[in-house]
Amino acid sequence: MTDQPIDPAATPEDPDAPEIAADDAGASAAAERAAKQASADDREEEA
Repeated sequence: MTDQPIDPAATPEDPDAPEIAADDAGASAAAERAAKQASADDREEEA
């Protein structure tokens, strides 16, 4: 095993892989955190 990163151009594409662009992954995570925070805020207001 080497310390070299895997070259996606040299590896076969996984047909079952989710179709999320690398730059969208961070945005998706941020949106998920924001949704969880909003949900938590809503629960606090109801209490």
